[in-house]
Amino acid sequence: MANFKDSPHFQVYDDYYTPEWVWKQIKHLVSTDKVIWEACMLNAERSMSMETWKKWGYEVVGDKTWDILNCEVPECDIIITNPPFETQVKKNILKRLMEIGKPFIIIMNSTNTFSNYFHEILDLNEIQIITPKQKLHFMKNGEHEKKNTSFYSVFVAYKMNLTNKQLFV
Repeated sequence: MANFKDSPHFQVYDDYYTPEWVWKQIKHLVSTDKVIWEACMLNAERSMSMETWKKWGYEVVGDKTWDILNCEVPECDIIITNPPFETQVKKNILKRLMEIGKPFIIIMNSTNTFSNYFHEILDLNEIQIITPKQKLHFMKNGEHEKKNTSFYSVFVAYKMNLTNKQLFV
């Protein structure tokens, strides 16, 4: 079993992007009349997330120059995003999401759900974990999909009121 504190060779790399097939797993949970904010796009020049949701008929707001931590919240109904992996940035984004208070679905490494900060920051009365049936893979630098992802990811939903059946996609 890996002890992450004893593994200095593990490097945090935040330039991974979400392929269309990953977003497709939760598409049925979001009504097409909802305006989506893709909130973690800062400097994500190769991300195709906004284009993917637009292709499916959703209205999507977001900008690759907006920083979720200090930008004005645009008119939207739900936030759907894949925040950076780096822990302190992720903590700050989770705090900001709670401050904003809008429903959201975000992708996170499943081990985050066991962390103290996850339990301290999020309103656990409103959180639901959506479990995919397979390991999610991401695109490094937006170029090719990494097929050997070393961790499992889940979708963390807030204020979505999903049924038990919807928690397994």
